[in-house]
Amino acid sequence: MKTKAFTLIELLIVVAITAMLAAIAVTNFLEAQVRSKVSRVKADMRATASALESYAMDYNAYPPPLEYHHVGGNVWHIHEPAEDALEGFMSYRLTTPVAYISMLPTDVFEVAEEHEHPRRVSWHYSEQRTNEALPEPEPDLLLGLAKNVGFAAQAVRYLMFSHGPDLTHQDGSAENGDPVQYDPTNGTVSVGDIYYFGP
Repeated sequence: MKTKAFTLIELLIVVAITAMLAAIAVTNFLEAQVRSKVSRVKADMRATASALESYAMDYNAYPPPLEYHHVGGNVWHIHEPAEDALEGFMSYRLTTPVAYISMLPTDVFEVAEEHEHPRRVSWHYSEQRTNEALPEPEPDLLLGLAKNVGFAAQAVRYLMFSHGPDLTHQDGSAENGDPVQYDPTNGTVSVGDIYYFGP
């Protein structure tokens, strides 16, 4: 009696088709994951911007960005405002003593480094300061950056930015390249930072 069975060629074809379908499915899943993270960062930035505007209504100024210096162990020095105009982080003043936002959102694209202060998980934040006694960026620094990355802005008072899916900040250096706005049409994980200019 003759038994029916698949030939080796038929089995190999089935395995090859299954492997191709799995590769397509995994790629689409990873891209959907990145797209959802980008959407989350943008939504969290809009929520933080609302908190910044509420703060500004009460104090007639935006909170200064913070800079954290690791001294050793669990000891940190906080500089307020940050000494570097574009390397500050979101202020704790949005959550205490008045909660303009319940908690500072975390940047899902921030690369945590060893001995990093836990508050640094939020995105970078810069504010156009007017106190002449403080280290002050050029008056048009934020506006110039906004125009450089493609925003048509007349005035900019503050900036929030995330490193984006490529996990690298384009800071104008030879290593990282000029600042550029993240654009998913260049590929889901493409070069560029996610910017929010306000108000």
